[in-house]
Amino acid sequence: MNQDITSQQPNTVPAAPDNIEVAPPAYAPRSPEGPQDASQVSNSPPAPVKEIPADLNSPHVHPPMAPGAPAAPGVPGAPQQPAYGVVPINQLSGEQPQWIDCPFCQQRTLTRVTKDGTPMQVVAGVLCCLLCVCLACLPCMAGWFEETTYFCSHCNNKVALRPDSGPIVVYAPAAVVPSKHVAA
Repeated sequence: MNQDITSQQPNTVPAAPDNIEVAPPAYAPRSPEGPQDASQVSNSPPAPVKEIPADLNSPHVHPPMAPGAPAAPGVPGAPQQPAYGVVPINQLSGEQPQWIDCPFCQQRTLTRVTKDGTPMQVVAGVLCCLLCVCLACLPCMAGWFEETTYFCSHCNNKVALRPDSGPIVVYAPAAVVPSKHVAA
C-alpha cells in the first residue's frame, strides 16, 4: 500500500501562483559586463596603496581642461593638491601613524604615536572616585586629558605634541647660529 502512495506523488515542485512574488536567489554571480541594476553595485573600498612614491612633491604637467568640464581628483587637468599621503607636521592629528617629512633626519617616514595621561587625568580620577570607587578608572579608560605625542620612526625624535587642550606644539632641530664673539 505504501508503494502505491509514493508512486502516485509527482517528483516536481508545484509552481507558485501568479500573485506570489518569487524571492531572488541568495547568491547571484556577477556578469562580466558589470551590474545590471543598482542593487548589484558593491560597496568595496579601493585597493590599498602598495608603496609610496619616492618623490610626491614633483610638479605634474596636465593638459588644459575644457571649459565647463568637471574636475575630478586624480584626473589630468584637476587642480593640484599637496603631496598625497604626506601630512605637514603642524596638521598631525589622530592616533594612527601618518607620513611626514622629518625635520630632524630629513627622511619621509611614518610617525610613531603615543598617548600619555596628564596630571589632570589623575585629578579627574580622584574626583570620580569620590562619587563611586568604580568610576576612578573612567578618565584613563575614556582617554580624558591625554596628550598625543608624535615621534619620527626613523630617528626617534619627538616631532610634535598635541596637548588635550590648545594648539599642537611642533619640535624642530635647533638652528646653528654662529657666535659673534669668536674671532675668525
